[in-house]
Amino acid sequence: MDISTQGEKRAFLHDQRAAQRFGLALRLTVDGDEGATHDLSATGLYFASDTPYAPGQTLAMVLDLPDGTGTRQLNCEAEVVRVTPVEQGFNVAVRLLTPLFP
Repeated sequence: MDISTQGEKRAFLHDQRAAQRFGLALRLTVDGDEGATHDLSATGLYFASDTPYAPGQTLAMVLDLPDGTGTRQLNCEAEVVRVTPVEQGFNVAVRLLTPLFP
């Protein structure tokens, strides 16, 4: 039996993120519950939470961002894209619906 790879389709993984992510652990308040970011970008963020949010759910978020003289609170709205259970709770990926820096 002759197995040919001619014409074979190969799968390539493409990073589908719209913006570069930066690994930052920042305090985050989501609908009144506290969490901490794993990373963030201009279009989304990934954070740890005790709450099992549902994909598609809209969240009101406040991110505590150090600004050199203290902490600045940035308000935004985000949509849950993915929720991953982990030992101590959940990791949540969201897409920002409002920019962190208007």
